[in-house]
Amino acid sequence: MILNDLTIDAFRGMNGVKLVQLAPISLVVGANNAGKSSVLEAAALLLRPFDPAQWVQVARQRDLDMPLVDGLWSLFPSDSPLQVDDGPKQTKPLKIEGMLQGQERKLVASGLASLSWGSEESEDLTLRVESRVNHGENPTAIHTMEFRRETPAQYSDKVHFFRSFTVTPATHRSTRHLVEHLSKVVDEGKKELAVELLSLFDEKVKGLDISASRGRDGVRVTHGDRGVVDLASFGDGMRRSAALALALVRSQGGLLLVDEIEAGIHPRILGQVFSKLIQAAKTAEVQILATTHSLEAIDSLIGSCRNFADNMATFYLHKRDKQIVVHRYDLENLIELRESGTDLR
Repeated sequence: MILNDLTIDAFRGMNGVKLVQLAPISLVVGANNAGKSSVLEAAALLLRPFDPAQWVQVARQRDLDMPLVDGLWSLFPSDSPLQVDDGPKQTKPLKIEGMLQGQERKLVASGLASLSWGSEESEDLTLRVESRVNHGENPTAIHTMEFRRETPAQYSDKVHFFRSFTVTPATHRSTRHLVEHLSKVVDEGKKELAVELLSLFDEKVKGLDISASRGRDGVRVTHGDRGVVDLASFGDGMRRSAALALALVRSQGGLLLVDEIEAGIHPRILGQVFSKLIQAAKTAEVQILATTHSLEAIDSLIGSCRNFADNMATFYLHKRDKQIVVHRYDLENLIELRESGTDLR
C-alpha cells in the first residue's frame, strides 16, 4: 500500500484536513463542495511533486477549457482570481504532507505569475512554481517548473515518483483519451494485463487494439459474442470498465484515484462492477482512493467489501463553521450508520 496518511494544510480552499489510516480501498464521501475531489488532487501532487505532467493534469481535471496558468493558480490558496496587469503576483504557499510507504513526505510549493515575451513577440502569461519536498531523512529537494500556455515545464527526478493515475467522470467518454491510455499500456508491454483486467468486467472480452482508419483513431474490442467491434458501440458501462482497466494497469503497484466512482455505471450493476474492480485491483496490486456522493455506491461497496472488512475505510467530509471536518469509519461502523438510515452525503 502506497498512501497511509494524508494531511492537507493548504490547498485550494482546504486547510487542516487529515485522513489517517487509509486502507487498500478508501472511499471519500460528503456533500457537494465538501472537498472530495481536492483530496484526490492533493494526493496526486504529493506522489509526483516534480512531475509537470501531474500538475497540468490536476489543473485541467475540472475544466479542460480553462487556460493552463489560471488552472494552476487555482490550486494555491487564494482569495482572488489571477490578475497581473499591475505587476507579478505571488501565490500563498500550498502545503500537503502524508505518509508514503512508512516514510513522511512534505510538499510546500509557491508560484509567481507574471507576463513574459513569447516566441512570437507577444505577451505570455507565465507561472513559475517552486516546489520543496522533504521525504524521510533525505535532504530537502527543490525544483522549479515554469508553466506557460504551451511550453512544457522541466521534469525532475530528485525525489521518488510513485505510480498513480486519475480517472474522472469524463475519462471514459473521450475516445482520444482512451486511445492515448491504451497506447501507453502497449508501450509498457502490459496490454495482456489490460485485457485480463477488462475480462473481469466482461468475460467475453478477448482483446484490445488501437485502430487507425482514415485519420481517426479508435479502440477495438475483440468480443466473444460480437466479434471485433469499436468500443464506442458499447454502452457507458463497458467504456467505464475499459477506462478503469487501463487505469489499473497504468497505476500498477501504486495508487488509483477515482473521482465519482459510480459514474457511467447503472445503479443495478454497481455491486457487480465494484466486486470486479476490487478483484482487478488485487491482481494489479493497486491501492484505490475514490470519491462518491451516491448512497447506492456506498451501499454497493459495503456489499462488495464484506469479505475483507480490514481492507476498506470510509472518510466522511463535512463543513462545520467554515472548517472541513473528517470522520473515519471502518466497514463495521459504516454498516451500522447505513442501517440506522444515516445519509453520508
